[in-house]
Amino acid sequence: MQNETTAEAFREYGFAYKRISDEKRESMICQTITAAERSSISRFLKFSCDSYLEVRSGSGLLLVSHDPQEGRIDRFGLSQRVHIRPNIYFALIAEGAELTVSLYVESGHSLDALLLDTPREYRPVLPQVRVREIHSCCYRIRTPDHRFRAEKHPFFELVYVDAGVLHTEVEGVSRTVSEREMILYGPGQLHRQYTGGESVSCLSVGFYMENLTPGMSERWYEVLLGKVHPYNKKTHGLLKTLIQESSAGTPYADSLMRCLLTETIIRLLQSGYAASAVSPAAAARQNYKDELFERIVAYVESKIYEPLTVAEICQQFSMSRSSLQLLFKNTVGQSPKRFINDMKLEKSRQMLRENKYTVSEISLKLGYSSIHYFSNAFNQRYHISPSEYAKRIY
Repeated sequence: MQNETTAEAFREYGFAYKRISDEKRESMICQTITAAERSSISRFLKFSCDSYLEVRSGSGLLLVSHDPQEGRIDRFGLSQRVHIRPNIYFALIAEGAELTVSLYVESGHSLDALLLDTPREYRPVLPQVRVREIHSCCYRIRTPDHRFRAEKHPFFELVYVDAGVLHTEVEGVSRTVSEREMILYGPGQLHRQYTGGESVSCLSVGFYMENLTPGMSERWYEVLLGKVHPYNKKTHGLLKTLIQESSAGTPYADSLMRCLLTETIIRLLQSGYAASAVSPAAAARQNYKDELFERIVAYVESKIYEPLTVAEICQQFSMSRSSLQLLFKNTVGQSPKRFINDMKLEKSRQMLRENKYTVSEISLKLGYSSIHYFSNAFNQRYHISPSEYAKRIY
């Protein structure tokens, strides 16, 4: 990420200015510099005096350094007028076809043009992993003792367990996927699934994806396959949102689903690197917070059919209200009250999918004051009424 030349980080190299006075401009030498779009730079300029850049056309990046051969090279978005201090090396790269800049320097200056031994590469931010197409996306409720025949297919399949425990065999190796865990099957990978003595609610997404990084191995994804990926608050939030968008029927929901799935895959790829980069002390603190949050969520789930207040949670876990608010904000980005309401609404969707209760019964069981209030809350959250949601499923 780069700063702008108007930012404080640029102050060691220079600053943005409004204009050069006409009197001063007349005593200075002016020349036009034209920079092209490129992926590398090898030549830097350094003036013994103050130098001034004024953008005439196009936009670009300003590269600056005290010693580009040995030291760091900083990159800034180029503003319209930039003052560069004496003895600072700089170079320009166009963003687009061409960048034209007027350079003003004092007469009697000395110029040093430095040619780097090894050119520096500067590439734009490009996608590395892309979900090209979502082949299928469905939320399934598997009955107890359900057995699904072994299969393999030409696309990837991600299975996320929302509730219950799912058993699976991947090329003869048994795995158990618990609540809020996931597993990824690869193209041509033989697998089958079965449930135990309880029903299982899970999201299944079939998709095609590709790695766009040049020189990457064709089977770059193998590190993700056949293993159970544990609960992670970021991927959990992404998949919860994907479930909501899959049935929302809102404009651009399909595009958003593809983005959410792409980010999920990238987060899984990053998880191994992130784990090794965190210090043991920081990891221990984060584990404590995660475990505390898990215990609170389990408590909320156990009270899902009862009216539950934030004060009760604070009392149960010996926490202040502000500590609880901060924990929820840092973990799921919302307040405890909003989280409880969302859990109740998510439970209501599960009950509608199971088709055991009417909308009125669900509203009553979850403790809503009226069916009208429940319907409004459901519609506001999922952009569809409970009755229409039930019709869409069945």
